Amino acid sequence: MSTGPIQSAEDLEYTKKARHGHGKDVVDEHNIRQVAGCLPIDPLNQRFLLVSSRKNPGAWVIPKGGWEEDETQEHAALRETWEEAGVKGKITRHIGVFAERNKKGIKAHHWIYELEISEVVKKFPEKKKRERRWFTFDEALIATKSAYLHDALRLSSLNPAVHRAAETHDGNGQHPPQPQQQQQPQPITTTPRPSQDPQEKITPQQQTTAPPPQPQPQSQPPPPPQQQPQENVSALPPSPPSEGKKGFGAQLKSLLNPKKLG
Repeated sequence: MSTGPIQSAEDLEYTKKARHGHGKDVVDEHNIRQVAGCLPIDPLNQRFLLVSSRKNPGAWVIPKGGWEEDETQEHAALRETWEEAGVKGKITRHIGVFAERNKKGIKAHHWIYELEISEVVKKFPEKKKRERRWFTFDEALIATKSAYLHDALRLSSLNPAVHRAAETHDGNGQHPPQPQQQQQPQPITTTPRPSQDPQEKITPQQQTTAPPPQPQPQSQPPPPPQQQPQENVSALPPSPPSEGKKGFGAQLKSLLNPKKLG
């Protein structure tokens, strides 16, 4: 199915009565109904406009309805937004296609578009059947009950997370390159380690120049103790002969007056 060109508010005829033609609603090959609708946003005040029916006043939804055979998805979404909410504006983007489920399975496929509001009209075709109200992003998540609506709200441009992500991307959807910071070279410190292998070889890079070892003076043995010279007994003159019982005077006399040899 071709979505065709995006329709603007100028291409839509703002009728006073709603168009009812459920017999002409588009279904897919599995006979699942195709629904088109808009998520109306006020970008200036960052809020959504949601509607509820008189029959279900607490069920807040987006304006949507059956996509009929003689119109495009965008035209059907604009028409339903006018008929149910009295809102004029332009479609800015296609949010996505969401499955509405019940206990039996998929009930419908919802083609949801984001619409930027240009005018909110007091009189519109379903004014007596609908109530409309403004919601912030957080309020809309609480007020809506369907899972597919929660998904559409989170993918809208009013989601703060989507808004921040869009600011960090360039026009091609890529993150702009961040300037690389040059790292300052860190000083290299080495800690000497003792060699665990006594035969470990030292590479030339590990060798360091050191002064040659100085020869140590050899210790001299202590001089031997000097012995006192022994008295040579044979060199001494012989003792004078003993004169028996002669007195000292007689011995002295004999020495002084030696006898002549004959």
